[in-house]
Amino acid sequence: MARRRLLIAHPGATSLLYPLVALLQGMPLDVVFETSFYARPGDALERVGRLLPGGLRARLARELGRRRHPDIDPRGIITHPLPELIHVLAARFASPALTAALLRWRNGRFDRLVAARIRRERPDLFIGFDGSAERCFAACKQSGTVSLLYQAIGHLRSGLRLLEDERRLHPEFAAVPLGDTSDAWIDRNTREALLADRVVVPSDYVRDTLIANGRDAATIDLLPFPVDTVRFTPAAAPHGDGKLRALFVGQIGMRKGVKYILEAARRLARPDLEVVLVGGIVDGSDWLKPYAAFYRHIANVPHAEMPAIFRAADVFVFPSLHEGSAMATNEALASGLPCIVTPNAGAIVRDGIEGFVVPIRDPDAVADRLARLADDPALRRRMAVAARTRAEAHDAAAYARALSALLDRVSPAA
Repeated sequence: MARRRLLIAHPGATSLLYPLVALLQGMPLDVVFETSFYARPGDALERVGRLLPGGLRARLARELGRRRHPDIDPRGIITHPLPELIHVLAARFASPALTAALLRWRNGRFDRLVAARIRRERPDLFIGFDGSAERCFAACKQSGTVSLLYQAIGHLRSGLRLLEDERRLHPEFAAVPLGDTSDAWIDRNTREALLADRVVVPSDYVRDTLIANGRDAATIDLLPFPVDTVRFTPAAAPHGDGKLRALFVGQIGMRKGVKYILEAARRLARPDLEVVLVGGIVDGSDWLKPYAAFYRHIANVPHAEMPAIFRAADVFVFPSLHEGSAMATNEALASGLPCIVTPNAGAIVRDGIEGFVVPIRDPDAVADRLARLADDPALRRRMAVAARTRAEAHDAAAYARALSALLDRVSPAA
């Protein structure tokens, strides 16, 4: 029996993308991975890097390390590097408006190139991602290719409504840019979500936003992201010093709901509570000034050092307003941390079992759950065990089995 041919295409690099490609290559499939840039070991850029001074060489090596994966066979990869280089430079040096325009250009160009390949080669299966696959899905319909949209975050229109509300509620965020809010970009994302044969979502929240924007619920497949239970493990023993270390990991800004963590800490004003924020500060820093006494900030942590950061914490807090399903929450569960999340965080956390699910924009609820965990070490230990168990049930092997079953179910008849 001939092996099914699968094309997966993404113009950038997300936290799920490379592990997903590696999993697909391990299945009985002929996999082609098309992307803008992938750092093949020993390629020209890496060779040039060896000639650079030490500091620049280290920075380039770190960037290249973000664009490769040890378990991916590079022989099945097709790249289009120039648009990605332009986009990366714009993200660092250009205005937000120009950066958004260049992102649209990069994604549109990539979409056209991949769509042309689909029409030429007619793969059996295609996996595309939101924001870069509208023409690809149309080409799949013409070619008889089964198409799957991996929708990594809630629908754009739903997210914009939430973030616009947040800016109205909190004037300190009034000037925060919301990215590309043009009708053309929103309509493109909507058409993509309707064109694909199936939509694969990581959480109930993402599924609900797609249904609210016209997608048939029967054509949506829930597949929570895999959890890395090998690198992320619980601390060897409880800290036992009477403190509760509450950890947040991610972009420190409006969308992730960080304000509600800090407001909860301010209202509690407990000397035994330590809030640690790990990640880059976005949306300016003035909004953080009223909370300066209530948190500690750690920036620019290499991913290799994150397991130790999680093991040093007692609880993870992630009150996001609009998400897909943050990998940081999965890493917290694998590290045996009770989690306080919102429904919009898209987590696999169950209320009262691995932690607590609280409403969005509710600092009192966050404060109440932090106080309960601080005052009840037995509850904290029970939730910590449940968190690790939940993570193990969603590890890479479980994800691979679920994905394989999904592909078998939707594959065209032989």
